[in-house]
This record gives sequence, C-alpha cells and structure tokens, in this order.
Amino acid sequence: MNTYVVVDIETTGAHPLNSDIIEIGAVYIENGKITGKFNKLICPTQEISPYITSITGITNHMVKYEPPIEVIMPQFIDFCRDVPLIGHNIILFDYRMLKVKAASLGMAFDKKGIDTLVISRKVLQELPSRKLGALCEYYEIQLENAHRAYDDAFATYELYLKLKDDFYVKDAKLFEPVPMTWDIPKHVPLTKRQKSYLISLCSRYDIALKEDIDALTKSECSRLIDTIVLKHGKI
Repeated sequence: MNTYVVVDIETTGAHPLNSDIIEIGAVYIENGKITGKFNKLICPTQEISPYITSITGITNHMVKYEPPIEVIMPQFIDFCRDVPLIGHNIILFDYRMLKVKAASLGMAFDKKGIDTLVISRKVLQELPSRKLGALCEYYEIQLENAHRAYDDAFATYELYLKLKDDFYVKDAKLFEPVPMTWDIPKHVPLTKRQKSYLISLCSRYDIALKEDIDALTKSECSRLIDTIVLKHGKI
C-alpha cells in the first residue's frame, strides 16, 4: 500500500455521540512521500474541560474563533479522497468520531483502515504499554507535542514505517487495510425514572457528575448507575 492518510484527532470527550472534535491532523502519503498536510483546530459546540486542556493543551480561547465542524469535516473528507486511513486506535476511536460528524452533515464516511495499536498489540506483546507515547519512546521517534493531532498523526506515520520494517515479512496481513464497519447507535435518551434515580444516588453519596445528565443516553445512564451502585450500594 503506497497511498494512504495517517490521521489523529483531539476531542472534548470519549463518546462519539456526545463529544466534539476540536482538532484534526493528518498527513497524505503517496508513493512513500508526504504530499499533503492537514492541521485544523475546530470550534466545538461545548466547552473544553480543564481535564481535556491539561491533556491536549487546547483551550477554549484557542478555538473560539476557529471554524466549526460543519466547515472542517467536508475539507477533511476531500483531503482523504478515497484512500485508506491509518491511525493509532483508529478503529475504535478516531474513525467512529469522524463518522458520526460526517453523518450529522449528511456525508458518507466509509473507510478501510490500518490500526497501529492493533498491530502493536500483536507483535510487541512484551512491552508494558502500546500507547503511542510508549511506542515512540521504544522506537526513538520524536514526539514533542503529544496529544496534538498533527504531531500525533506524524508520529503514527513514523511508527507505521517502523512496524512495517520489522514485521511485514513475518505477517503481511497485519498491514492490509480492513473495512472499518461500525453502525452509529441510536441516541435513545435516558428515562425520567433513570434521571431521578441517578440524581438521588449522586445526592446520597455526594457525587459530582462531570457529564450533563440530560445529554446521557439510556444505556450510558444505566452504566453510570451500575458503576455507582457497585461502588457505594443501592438506595
């Protein structure tokens, strides 16, 4: 595979339906050379929490006057053309986030991809961590601005080359793009009964929720209730 896009994103949270993308970074590789770069901050519809800022360094002020996802997502889709994507944890995270945003704009985003995290977990099982930072340290890949989308995308590109050099001959199938199939779940809101019980639990056990209760889906609320009950007990 000689032509592909390596991508990374930064977001306001971990759930595709409830989180916003605040940065997309990508490199376009053609015949083994970088022929295009994509590096865009995005103004989200929700506040960037102090926790996310502490990880990414991206503040609300930095994105205040940046274009919204409605502007950036079509640009990114055009940038990708019809080539496969590569990313670190792209199958379970980046691709799902991007697909949800594309779908919200009525745009298709069905891609094949290669996940360097999946490859690393299979071929570097002896390492204590296969996070991008740990793998960059292992391969002596320079990553100065970790958790900034373009820097992570470029580091992932270098990681992919290292992994391919070391393991392609042993298992070429690991380096073949696979369809990243994922059906966007229906956003079923939580019930009044769930909301009431969750509020009661939080009040009883003095729990401050980071999530907006009204933004939770029925299944998310159920999981949150189960977590609290398991730790503190029922009321």
